[in-house]
Amino acid sequence: MSCHFQHHLHSSRTLCIQSDLREILFQDFWRDVALQAAQIRLMSEPVWALWEQDSYEFLVLLFAALQAKKQVLLPPNRVSDLEKELAAEQIYFLKRSESSDTKHQETFQFDEAFLNQAQVYFYTSGSTGQPKKIPRTLQQLFNEVCGLDASFMLPEQAVAIATVSHQHIYGLLFKLLWPLASGRSFYQNQLAFPEDVADFQKKIAHMQLPNYVISSPALLKRWTDDVLLQDCITVYSSGGKLDAGVRPYLNSPITEVFGSSETGGIAHRQQDDALWIPFANVDVQAAEQQELTVKTNHAYSTDWILTGDKVELMDNANPKSPFRLLGRLDRIVKLEEKRLSLDAIELKISDLAAVQQCHVLVYEKERRQILAAVAVLTDEARQHLQVIGKAAFTAQLKKQLSEKLESIAIPRQWRFLTQMPQNAQSKLNKQYLKSLFQPMHLPVVLGTQIDPEQIQYRLEFSPELECFKGHFPNLPIYPGVGQIGFIQHFAKQHWADLLWCNGFEQLKFQDLIRPFQSVNLVFSRKGHKVSFELKHQQKMLASGRLLFAVIDAIE
Repeated sequence: MSCHFQHHLHSSRTLCIQSDLREILFQDFWRDVALQAAQIRLMSEPVWALWEQDSYEFLVLLFAALQAKKQVLLPPNRVSDLEKELAAEQIYFLKRSESSDTKHQETFQFDEAFLNQAQVYFYTSGSTGQPKKIPRTLQQLFNEVCGLDASFMLPEQAVAIATVSHQHIYGLLFKLLWPLASGRSFYQNQLAFPEDVADFQKKIAHMQLPNYVISSPALLKRWTDDVLLQDCITVYSSGGKLDAGVRPYLNSPITEVFGSSETGGIAHRQQDDALWIPFANVDVQAAEQQELTVKTNHAYSTDWILTGDKVELMDNANPKSPFRLLGRLDRIVKLEEKRLSLDAIELKISDLAAVQQCHVLVYEKERRQILAAVAVLTDEARQHLQVIGKAAFTAQLKKQLSEKLESIAIPRQWRFLTQMPQNAQSKLNKQYLKSLFQPMHLPVVLGTQIDPEQIQYRLEFSPELECFKGHFPNLPIYPGVGQIGFIQHFAKQHWADLLWCNGFEQLKFQDLIRPFQSVNLVFSRKGHKVSFELKHQQKMLASGRLLFAVIDAIE
């Protein structure tokens, strides 16, 4: 089938399926893009940030800005601090114009000159330091879409369903750009849970359309075998390693995709221990220290790119050779003159009966490097931890590890969570994990969900939190004043115009928050009032409204 953005400009095929199952056609989409491009062209700023929850609105604004010859920056979030930081560089967030000038006709030219000058900036996840911007032209993104189409033979009627964000390159390519270039369609909303995916598949069953699901290891590991997929060709998984043993829970094959923001997609596989197969437009080779090096027409550079991954190629002379990944080279650390593999240490810890998942890291304290671990425990082990206390539980783990690891390789510091914190792209937030070993003033953010009507945080109250200290020695509880403090912090993170809290309404503290507890924090906002609810499972812990001073009111 044809794979080019320009081939479907005037198509009467369906591009987007909305939540009420109404359909938006390709020709209507491009008409919408033309109207927005005409408005954006009048704006003087050359670079715009784009953060839009709605996938259809996002795609319209992305192509409208590129048609208007603007550069587009796709930030990893839209927290208040980032908004202020970008505004200082005169980079503002793009919004839909309400112009009703339907007479304007934009002529779209997807020629080589336009595709190569249309620039999009992605952020890396910041796992090894500060996030950095990665430039990609529309031509490079189109090349990657063509590589996907050549590597995976999907039916032309297939509908894309995503549980991941289109703000990240994986979601953007698989959910939006691939359908846009190949004449397929996508579902407008991002789905949060396995049950949501199955429910939507049932809704469109009468259309008799095959579908494919774009997901992440974080969500797939929470799948249960009673959630059945319908008319699903395959489930794509990217953003991290898929845990062994997840595949049997799904009644559809899982296609793992390996890549990065710098290189784009590199390879794919369909079994836990299978070799990785390079994409149709990707060449691979092994450099010094067996480092995987890739060359592709969809990366930010046309030269060979070092990935930082150790690899075993099955055929060194073949640029399309299948390969086996052997871990990250940057996860070999030197501690007290001893070389240690963090990957190998994690494997030994994960072998313990009490541990479901772990991440090992090195952080610096008073000029000393300290080995630390964040672990997710089994339910039984977590109950045992709360009965005997952290010190005794950690001592038991270390004793078990002494039979598997040399003394220097056993982590000195530990944090125990119910799940690993994820960033907005459902990837392991490694920089955030490192911050858990600094003085802790805020509960651990396990994940966030942003909907049009509300914002939801999943929080965990680690016993190391400063607010627990001395309140009270034998029965620590999290005080109400501390709760108001972190609620203000998270509200101001999301709404850049909130300045300070100058009043409260209907504050209620109905139950206690104790160490190791997981809590849902839900926000909604009307004007200068931010309503909140804190719940543990179905039990209400606290609720109320915070009254903020806002920027417009001050000015």
